[in-house]
Amino acid sequence: MLKNEIPLSEFHTIVFDFDGVFTDNFVYLNDEGQESVRCSRSDGYALNLLRKARSQGLHSAEMFVLSTETNSVVEARCKKMGITSHHGVKDKWRFMQDYLSSSTGQDGKTSEGVIYFGNDLNDLEVMQNVGFSIAPSDAHPVIKDIASKVIDCRGGDHFVRQGVEFLLGVSTMSIGEINELILNRGNRD
Repeated sequence: MLKNEIPLSEFHTIVFDFDGVFTDNFVYLNDEGQESVRCSRSDGYALNLLRKARSQGLHSAEMFVLSTETNSVVEARCKKMGITSHHGVKDKWRFMQDYLSSSTGQDGKTSEGVIYFGNDLNDLEVMQNVGFSIAPSDAHPVIKDIASKVIDCRGGDHFVRQGVEFLLGVSTMSIGEINELILNRGNRD
């Protein structure tokens, strides 16, 4: 059972911006003009923790990256982490409205059921309209002011990991509960 402040089971979607969230928000260029970015493997592992929690029935949230960046590095890193990437999206809130309205049937999705990780002004409208938003310590001041939670880590420096551990309530888990989460052994007969 998750012992977090946020009832994760009440959320249907977790969305991550990419630059400034999974990265330190810097772009590195080589002499041929090819871009690269710095990412934390710890943040990739955070997605595995969310998957393990989902497989144990602790939540059922879908996860994806939503980025305005069109660089192939976003797609490549997301593929490596095993998460869907929607990149080159200029109007994130319009995208989210379309995503939410495309859900049909009894389980229609609302913006209140979304958790959003963001850091900059292009995340503002989404962060204002979702159920819960998380920002890194180096986010734009306006974003930090409206975020539901500001994590004491900079983007790309284990920020996603710390945010996920917050959502899962890892700091309040016993060693046995952490082992159960990460080893996914469940109850044995």
